[in-house]
Amino acid sequence: MKFSQFLFFLVLLAAAMLGCKQSNELLDADILSSDAEFAIPLLKAHTSIQELMENFDDSTYIQVDQEGIVHLRYEGDVLTQSADEFFDVIKTYLPALITVDSNYFTLDFNTTNDQLKVDFARYGSGSISVGVISDYVGMVDLNLTIPEATKNGQALSVHQQFMSPTPSQSIPLFLPDSTVCTGYELQPINGMVHVKYVAITDMGDTLESMPLVVLVNKNITFSYIEGYLGNFTNRGKRDSVSIGFFKNWIQGDVFFDDPVITMHIENSFGLPTRSSIDTFDIITADNQRIPLESTFINDTGIDFVYPTIPEAGESKSMTFTFDADNSNIEDVLGSRPIGLDYKVDAISNPDSLTNLRGFITDTSFYKIKIEVDLPLHGWATGFGVVDSFDVDFSNFDEIKEAEFKMVADNGMPLAFDVQAYFIDSAGVVLDSLFDQKTHVVKGAPINSSGTVTNKLTTTTFVTFDADRFEKVRPATKLALHAFFSTTEGNQQSVKAFADQDLEIRMGMKVKR
Repeated sequence: MKFSQFLFFLVLLAAAMLGCKQSNELLDADILSSDAEFAIPLLKAHTSIQELMENFDDSTYIQVDQEGIVHLRYEGDVLTQSADEFFDVIKTYLPALITVDSNYFTLDFNTTNDQLKVDFARYGSGSISVGVISDYVGMVDLNLTIPEATKNGQALSVHQQFMSPTPSQSIPLFLPDSTVCTGYELQPINGMVHVKYVAITDMGDTLESMPLVVLVNKNITFSYIEGYLGNFTNRGKRDSVSIGFFKNWIQGDVFFDDPVITMHIENSFGLPTRSSIDTFDIITADNQRIPLESTFINDTGIDFVYPTIPEAGESKSMTFTFDADNSNIEDVLGSRPIGLDYKVDAISNPDSLTNLRGFITDTSFYKIKIEVDLPLHGWATGFGVVDSFDVDFSNFDEIKEAEFKMVADNGMPLAFDVQAYFIDSAGVVLDSLFDQKTHVVKGAPINSSGTVTNKLTTTTFVTFDADRFEKVRPATKLALHAFFSTTEGNQQSVKAFADQDLEIRMGMKVKR
């Protein structure tokens, strides 16, 4: 049997009928009378709040706070967004071909819309080469240099000798030699980068100008850029958090005091960055989609911490919490959520402060992880869940009567009502375990703060005569309906502590 740990201890009465092996248990039974009446101790089981929760479902994990209150926690994946998209945009600002109009050409390295003002950059990969049209016939020695780009004190340059064709040439001659740019550092002067060339003929004369000189940028990338880097939106990925607590919900209400949704953020973009939350919706058990509402979602956004220029290569971490003070979280998490659907974008330089300098590297990233925290502090009324498991009563025959007795000593502030239905292979309901939904465990008494003061004992009997037992023997499934409410229902919140426990003792009298 694999079903909710909550249900396990609620349906021991039914489960006991499955676990009896007549040959062994009748041998160990006490003989009560000469009429073949046997008393069989079936089980004694003990659990605590923490034990119940630890295997609640595959998506839930448990944390006990300093006060001892148990928290159900649900996590999404860690979503990582890299700087690739930013550097793809940067490539569009640097054309593959730049026409060099004179032998000392000035290139404005800032964008015309003030979206990019580069103070310093480091080449990551790529190369430069040259294309020319010359009106000189003969051998030419050409040296093209970018003085503002240096490596180990040497300017970035490409040197090439070529034989100039006839003066009627109209198609550029792209020279084969190139220079790899990796590791060169570019430092514009007032936003300007210069390109100069010197062309000397085989006669020793300097060509003051040529009809066309083209700087060829091949697969240029940058590993680091510093300056004002524009108001740019980095599109995040979409993800969800599965909330298993309400997975099998069928009816009733649950209210959690002080639930929170926490956003864990790690950021290595070295500039102001602010969240732009595209989607942050609660999915409910009845297929509704309810937005989480907050000023930080709808208006202001969340400002990420970020490393400064001297901290380039490091990352900064922060945590932001949506709670009852800054959102409608109590409403949405009281709506029986089964999931949280979210997508978080990040806006760099959200306030467009052009005098504020920052940096981005080709390894910059931000990571976001969402966590839902449901403390077991609150109330529930008639909260219903349903589950089922396989049964086999084929070995039980010649039984005149079976009486089951369950005694529950409960130290938890939870009361449980249970009903179970015996179902055959065709899906037909053969009978129910109880004549009506039965109060099998009463909630322990609490004080004004919602804390249990002492344990409470509940005793339950169920009797099956021979005809009724024979009626359910063909059953292949037992469908379980469990309903729990906190002590005092919705009149007072209760606290569920890790060490609060429940003990169930069960026995059976059988007449053959």
